[in-house]
Amino acid sequence: MEILKYKNKVVYEKYLLPISPQFKDIKFENKHLENFLKEKKIKLYSHQAEAINLIKDNKNVVITTPTASGKSYIYIFSILEKLVKNPYSTSIILFPLKALARDQYGKILDLINEIGLDATVEVYDGDTPKEKRRQIKQNPPNFLITTPDMLNVGILPYHTTWSSFFENLDFVVLDEIHSYRGIIGSHICNIIKRLKRITAFYKSKKPIFITNSATIHNPEKFASKLIGEKVVEVSKSGAGSPPKVIQIYQNMRTLEVADLIAENIIKDISTIVFVDSRKESELLSLRVKDTLIKKGREDLIDKVSPYRSGYTPEERREIEFKAITRNILALISTSALEMGIDIGDLECCILVGYPGTLAQLWQRFGRAGRRNKKAYNILIPKRNALDQYFVKNPEELFQRQMEEPIINPYNKHILRKHIPVMANELPIKLQELTEEEKEVARQLFKEKKIRFYNNKLYASKQQPFSIRSAGQSYKIVETVKNKIIGDISEDILLYEAHPGAIYLHNGEKFAVEHIDQKEKTIYVVKTSVSYITEPLKESFIDVIEIEDSKNLGSIELFKGKVNVKTSVLGYTLRDLERDEKLNEIFFSEEEILTREFETEGFWFAMPESWEKYIINANFRYNIRLLKSFLLEKDKETPGFFVYKDLAFENLRLFIEKEDFDYLEIALKAINPFLNKLSEKDRNRFNDIVKRIRERRKSFIGALHGVEHSLIGIYPLFAMNDRWDIGGISTNFSPDTNKPTIYIYDGYEGGVGYAEVGFYRLKEMMESVYKNISKCKCSGGCPSCIFSPKCGNSNDYLDKTASIFLSHKILKSLY
Repeated sequence: MEILKYKNKVVYEKYLLPISPQFKDIKFENKHLENFLKEKKIKLYSHQAEAINLIKDNKNVVITTPTASGKSYIYIFSILEKLVKNPYSTSIILFPLKALARDQYGKILDLINEIGLDATVEVYDGDTPKEKRRQIKQNPPNFLITTPDMLNVGILPYHTTWSSFFENLDFVVLDEIHSYRGIIGSHICNIIKRLKRITAFYKSKKPIFITNSATIHNPEKFASKLIGEKVVEVSKSGAGSPPKVIQIYQNMRTLEVADLIAENIIKDISTIVFVDSRKESELLSLRVKDTLIKKGREDLIDKVSPYRSGYTPEERREIEFKAITRNILALISTSALEMGIDIGDLECCILVGYPGTLAQLWQRFGRAGRRNKKAYNILIPKRNALDQYFVKNPEELFQRQMEEPIINPYNKHILRKHIPVMANELPIKLQELTEEEKEVARQLFKEKKIRFYNNKLYASKQQPFSIRSAGQSYKIVETVKNKIIGDISEDILLYEAHPGAIYLHNGEKFAVEHIDQKEKTIYVVKTSVSYITEPLKESFIDVIEIEDSKNLGSIELFKGKVNVKTSVLGYTLRDLERDEKLNEIFFSEEEILTREFETEGFWFAMPESWEKYIINANFRYNIRLLKSFLLEKDKETPGFFVYKDLAFENLRLFIEKEDFDYLEIALKAINPFLNKLSEKDRNRFNDIVKRIRERRKSFIGALHGVEHSLIGIYPLFAMNDRWDIGGISTNFSPDTNKPTIYIYDGYEGGVGYAEVGFYRLKEMMESVYKNISKCKCSGGCPSCIFSPKCGNSNDYLDKTASIFLSHKILKSLY
């Protein structure tokens, strides 16, 4: 298999040699298991044997070996081994996704049947019928497969009906813990604390925790924080690896990406394509189908399918089955297929955009070549700062330190949800609570949401809540059929499902008609418009409390609590085919949507004198740039620059007297020559002239550009997603009385992302400066200072001033 089309777009290629496996012998007391391994001539990898031995010694473990290294066998064999001593031994196996849980259920059941053991396996999740749930509680299985969501709302609050299960609970397995970062990880930390309390109520011995993860920085520390117990790391893999070709493509248009996928389908190359959002999954799938039709291969359009959250279980399973049986050859997926759901042998993995973290990149690349076949791993960067950072520094994909997941289990908005549930499950003794939890409990007591009696906290039964966001979830209902087609959290509702927005589901477009805030429902109607929508927004920030501060050279750095107010003022219509802005629609005052929340932030102020320095330095630099540009083009096209002397004389007078009349005369003299140049050169010229004309705005443009670039490269350090943080910049802040850049957590109460910036600003600014200064664009682009989240439509940005400012900040930090 060779992928040759668009070979000219490959800007980086690396061949990874195959790795030979390393094995290690291990003895099992379970004779059925021991005989099975001997008969099948199955040898355990060295890391599998190491982890199983640690578990036998009652150690909690975190296993961080690569995708397809057999991590699941570690917990399966450990649980089966325990059944020799206690046939009633139970375990909870937690998967982040229902689809992954169902997939692993089939694998575990098949393995148990093959070994010939009398062990039981059940799935208990939102799709389990009521009668089946009752049977599972009455006859608890050895393997209970579920999700953190179901553990939160359907098991722990009803623990009295699971008493025999908890009395025999020996293992808690958490798979894919690298995905438990941010809000969901902060929730899960509290769920595990509740699980441990309930288990301690039924038995004295703690269960052993077995955790699996993609490669991350400091996994031992993260896993320990997540489960609240000491953990031993197993990271040296004994698994073999097939040969891999890693490629980075550049300047691929969306239609070219669709064409590349279509060619793979035509050549019968099984491919998985990862994209950033549900919307993107649907759009790219549509484009691939259109491309196949244009190529005269309408017979293959069913060979491509989107795959994302929001589908029914039946839809998901049908897609997975079609992929395994090769009735689907190209899956366009969000992170939903990043983990180990079985979708058959894959020969190619394409990432449309850097996924945000190195852990996710290598996890996704691991999906291809899993059966010792040569794998093609292709990264198609987008034009944003983070993606382009790896185009400019490709070796960092292999050399850069992995990111560390960030969680904040003490977020008071998260604690407000868990403490009443905890008090309802079992009364809480005050000594069980941390100081942060006591503070929240006091507030809940004042609000009469918990009761205090006999030195314990009590609560009535609580309403279920989502652990996938800090806020609430909204249903999306198609008005004509009155059918629920999806859901969305209130954190992103403002941006993706505001009135007038085009919402995409299963390859179809729906226009948002109305939001019922009381019923938490969004009403949509099917439409065939040829555009999508992007929100226009503005944000304001106020400092509530400074928790820490320090001076680094001329920079004053702070972190603390902030209040953020964001309003969506309207939206932009963007043409799907040409990717061009068609129109801007603004809401009336009554229609404006606003979200206000308290969160954590960090901010840094710089001297007022820098404004004058940046304006002057940027002005002088752009004049020099203009002169050198004109001289360079005059040499390339001799004889065409007729009014050259007049132009340069007036430029000299303009610099000397700073009278813009001289600049206008110079530009008139240049204009006839400009018409002889290419469109690219004319655009470059116009960018330079714009910066000269708007010299007084250059400092604001520099602050705005550095803010955008800082947010763009932030996931290199904090393992955050695009919507997890926000930023605001101003040339005068009432909080500092100086020019200031603010970065804040996008979730109520904060998760811990801002804290990373406070402690690692120097490293971040190195990446910011490197990213902007290495970018080849003339006036700024998504690769350096443009942001897809910008509420000002990327106006008020100055690239060269951003280079000057980022360099000045960096110098001050050293």
